Amino acid sequence: MAEIEIEKKKTVWPWILLAILIIAAILYFMVFANDDDDLENIEDETTTEQVVMDETNNENESYNDNEMAVVTEYSDYIDDPRMGLDHEYANGALMKLIAATRNIAERNNVDIEAELDEARTKAEKITEDPMKVTHANKIKNSGEIITRALGTIQEQQFPDLNGKHTAVEDAIAKVNPDEETLNQKEAVKTFFEKAEELLISMK
Repeated sequence: MAEIEIEKKKTVWPWILLAILIIAAILYFMVFANDDDDLENIEDETTTEQVVMDETNNENESYNDNEMAVVTEYSDYIDDPRMGLDHEYANGALMKLIAATRNIAERNNVDIEAELDEARTKAEKITEDPMKVTHANKIKNSGEIITRALGTIQEQQFPDLNGKHTAVEDAIAKVNPDEETLNQKEAVKTFFEKAEELLISMK
């Protein structure tokens, strides 16, 4: 009687396990590779954000420094005890007040350029005839325009400073255009000082 050979069944489990391991390895690398990319993207975004914030802060600091410098220059000028209330001083004080007002307006996106140009034109006339003993009318004209410009900034951006702006209005109202400037030095000086207080509060 001949022997019948029975072929042993080949087991497939090792191949299944190997396939599972390969698939698991592929999934593992795909997931962690994406995580690394996401992390890099997050780091890049954070770095970019930080750079933009730093640049914005630097611009703001630069603007604030410039703003303070212009206002401080005006303050130093009108507070200089060596300056008399002659035509040169009045012209210089008005020009520096106009520059400081413009700076505050630009910083707060308020358009008062036309008013300030008109105020500058009137202030420049003070030096046209330096021998005149009265320039109060030109100081008052220019001062009133600057006061209106400051009022526009105050109404739009600083509603809580209404009292300080009113003080500037009251001060310029007390300057008599028909009287010699030297006879009303205190009134003119008070106008410059009240405008200074308002500008400092707006910084």
